[in-house]
Amino acid sequence: MAVTLTATLLSAADPRPVQIALSGTTAGQTFELVGTTADGARWPVPGGRGVSAGSQLLFIDNRSALNTPIIYSVVLDGTTYTAAPITVAGPVAVLQTIDGQMIVAVEIASVTEPRSSEVRSTLYEIAGRPDPAGRLDVPSSDTYSWELETEGADSAIMRAILATGLPVVRRTVPGLRDIETVVLGIVTSRKDELITEGGDTWRRWSLTVREIRDPQPSTALVAFNWDDFDLAMDDRVWSWHSLFPSTAGWAATNGTLSNVTTGGYQTPRFLRAAATAASTAVDIIESAYTAAAVTLGAPVVAGIVVTVTARVKGTAGRSAMAALKWSNGTIVTGSAVVLTGNWQMVSVTATAPAGVTGVAVGARMAATGVAVANQLDLSAPTISKGATVPVGTFDELFADWDEFDAADWPLL
Repeated sequence: MAVTLTATLLSAADPRPVQIALSGTTAGQTFELVGTTADGARWPVPGGRGVSAGSQLLFIDNRSALNTPIIYSVVLDGTTYTAAPITVAGPVAVLQTIDGQMIVAVEIASVTEPRSSEVRSTLYEIAGRPDPAGRLDVPSSDTYSWELETEGADSAIMRAILATGLPVVRRTVPGLRDIETVVLGIVTSRKDELITEGGDTWRRWSLTVREIRDPQPSTALVAFNWDDFDLAMDDRVWSWHSLFPSTAGWAATNGTLSNVTTGGYQTPRFLRAAATAASTAVDIIESAYTAAAVTLGAPVVAGIVVTVTARVKGTAGRSAMAALKWSNGTIVTGSAVVLTGNWQMVSVTATAPAGVTGVAVGARMAATGVAVANQLDLSAPTISKGATVPVGTFDELFADWDEFDAADWPLL
């Protein structure tokens, strides 16, 4: 199937957001999606960086440039694909919350756009040596001083936006000198005042804004220690494939695979395999290996220890277990449970042998007692590095923030 990238305008807000559809990908392909304009403006599309599960990917861009042709492009495993240009009509400039739920038209009151950046490298003087030793670091992101103006009801919206404490996005038309067309940032200080006399209600807002990337985690959260984070996450499933939007990327052995839309473990959908032959094991396992490496926060190489968990249920009395399949075709299974009508957790831990480059996850129903049409259900698979069997807590799945940043697991 050919890879295609299309962009269409939605009608959910003003300015209208853009829906971008990426079709034709295969499981395991990495992608990065951005928007650009002819003047050189470039911004990341929300959610536009990750690993494909092999189905159509939909993105919503609510922070595009205004009143100019936008070209969306995606780099997919090193190859670039582009969509036909599309234009988002709107005012000269707007300020909005990062989620796009609150938007206000603004006037740019100052086009000098002062900005600054902190140099974070440090010099240390050493006795007997004329030159210092240096500790090098990347500079900070820019800090902007914005002067924006609103009138009447727009001032109330502006105040409400700033009162949320959320990151903000300023979007403009290209060509306002060299002002950045799209800036995502956090307001660190503000003041405002009426600037006209009599009955006029023009108000000027002086904002100090520190530019940021998309916040992570994607859900706003203050975590003071691991226990706080774990408590906040205890009703969530950390996994790569736990949404199961379809059967894409999965395969069944000795079974007819289907996607059940309700009743999964903490998520609506799950996979079901119905046995096609008696006295034969039934497997549900990913059909791609390399994609799973990203969810570990580390590459799959010889010697890495991987733990897979899943929730299983199915035909009462049959036995099922977690399964892990290395890229050399070897399948490793864990301890079995007797299936009932309720979800049960199963796990398997294994050390990668020499020569493997990826791992796939899944589950197996043992051959003993299997009859045609017996069912194996799979939900909420997780994969983590190390031998600890996670119960869903953050620090059991990731050793540090770097591993978390490298992962691409949805929060449910």
